[in-house]
Amino acid sequence: MNAPTTITEPTEATDLIAFAAENPVAILTDGARFDAFYDRVKAEVDAHIPDLTTEKGRKAVASLAFKVVKTKTALDDAGKKLTEDKRKEIAAVDAARRNIREKLDELRDEARRPLTEWEEAEKTRQANAAAERQAIAAKAVVTLDDTAAHVEARLSYLEEMTLDAGLFGDELPAAQSELTRAVETLQLAHARLLKEEADRAELEALRKEAAERAEREAREAAEREAAEARAREEEERAAREAQAKADAAAREERERVAREEAARVAAEQAAAQAKAAAEQKAREEQDARDRAHQEALAAERRAREEAEAKAKADQDRRDREDREAKEKADAEAAAKARREADIAHKSEILRAAKEAVMEATGLPEPKAKAVIQAIASGLVPNVTVSF
Repeated sequence: MNAPTTITEPTEATDLIAFAAENPVAILTDGARFDAFYDRVKAEVDAHIPDLTTEKGRKAVASLAFKVVKTKTALDDAGKKLTEDKRKEIAAVDAARRNIREKLDELRDEARRPLTEWEEAEKTRQANAAAERQAIAAKAVVTLDDTAAHVEARLSYLEEMTLDAGLFGDELPAAQSELTRAVETLQLAHARLLKEEADRAELEALRKEAAERAEREAREAAEREAAEARAREEEERAAREAQAKADAAAREERERVAREEAARVAAEQAAAQAKAAAEQKAREEQDARDRAHQEALAAERRAREEAEAKAKADQDRRDREDREAKEKADAEAAAKARREADIAHKSEILRAAKEAVMEATGLPEPKAKAVIQAIASGLVPNVTVSF
């Protein structure tokens, strides 16, 4: 028979991992001893007061959980190395291994729970902060459908906004800068839209004034034509009366000599020629007035078309500048998002690699981190980290 094995019970100064590695049979086959050992590990976990406000405190929580994992691994590996004369105890050992794996896994989760809860809360905070920053960026986008009133409403909202330092944490300066840029963007857009709306109002006033002037000139022309028609009628009436008087005088003086009759006829012909000349002059003056009026209308129409073309060219240029500015801002935001995602991706891979090295080798966290950083920096030949 094998000689009785002397087992030194773990004390406050005893390394629990070393004790588990040196006395696996006693722990795995003796329920009372296992319970005492488990209580000792659990007491160490319970005695730890997590401090999640500092990086050191969070690392201490992770280190405690890793120590529980190492204790579990030491017992599990030691159980696998039992010699042939202990095979009769294998069933009990396997059952104990399963039991301790389950309990220590639960204890590991319990030890890490404060850090896990903090990490979940931190993810929620970061997601909420990102959503608020996206909302700020969305309000700063000015579309072709926006009016000065629309932009002014969003500008007032952003100017009154106060960022929550607790929500943004270290990202508060960057978020504040984005808010400031959004306010400046809306201020510029608001000033531009106010000017464009004022220009459109002025152009509409000019169009209305031109239409009223054309209507007034047409009315005045119609009144002139009516007055001229009345004058012509008066002249014709006077001519008819004169003709009637002449006819009467002719009838009364039919006996006058042929010379007097010829003189009367000559006088009538001269009057007719003078009338025709007066009518021709009136028509020529009216034609001149009509041509001047049409030329004035054409000049006004050309000036209006030139003003509209200039306004459209200015609007097209401003729209093109706005699109280019937005495309540039979108490209910069996308590049920044890709850089941040790449950094987060690499950090997650390096963190997972560090934890794997710690679990596999038992190295403390600073040394495991140094190993991974050396590999990632290419200082270890033939070994790489895949991102």
